[in-house]
Amino acid sequence: MNDKPKEFIFGKNPVFESLRGGREVYEIYGTHESIKWLLRKCEQNGIKIRAKISTADKSQLYKLVKRKDHQGLVALVSQFEYTPLRLILRRKPDIMVMPVGITDPQNLGAIIRTSELLGVGAILIPKKNSAKITPVVAHTSAGALEHMPIAIVESPAHTIESLKREGYKVVACEKPSAKSIPLYEFEPPSKTLLLFGSEGEGLPPSIVKRADLVVSIPQKGIIDSFNVSAAVAIVIYHIYSNTIKSQKLHSN
Repeated sequence: MNDKPKEFIFGKNPVFESLRGGREVYEIYGTHESIKWLLRKCEQNGIKIRAKISTADKSQLYKLVKRKDHQGLVALVSQFEYTPLRLILRRKPDIMVMPVGITDPQNLGAIIRTSELLGVGAILIPKKNSAKITPVVAHTSAGALEHMPIAIVESPAHTIESLKREGYKVVACEKPSAKSIPLYEFEPPSKTLLLFGSEGEGLPPSIVKRADLVVSIPQKGIIDSFNVSAAVAIVIYHIYSNTIKSQKLHSN
């Protein structure tokens, strides 16, 4: 008997990506049309479904997950497993992201989705005062978390110092100030840990002072801050585009 903790995830992409990403999928429930979509998608990608598949109407799916945004698909899967930081470091990722004090699961899901799309190597989530991986995060990430190493770290401060010893430059992303440089002047180091805080409070001063560099996104409007997931997208895309430009220059 399989005693692994299980959970229900919901949504077309989260269910499909759980199959593609290698998470154990035990049962799939869906409307006729959504199951048809999933079977076609799996066939196109050479994925064999070993889970039991059952048809269910929308009201039955709602009873399973208590969500109306299930998109006609729900799956019973093994609970998400975090990756120990020591194993992540063996892969030597160029970029890692640590969201500090981000308690909204939808923001966390959006951060994971953007990070996976733009080549971030890992997400580090502080153990305290932070959202953790849940089915809502899986849904908001559109299944991207199935392909993203994610670690829980006991102490952001200790983790920062540890990663510095591993050769990482720590970059705090904050509102524009006298201490920050604008993003367009930021030249990404080869190994970078990006720190992002909540929209209201930003990063704790005790964390900012440990950073090697403080970067800000230039602003023109009246509102004084970006949504944190939007800020992550802007900064990571800046790094990604600089990497592409550098690769093209070296190839010519």
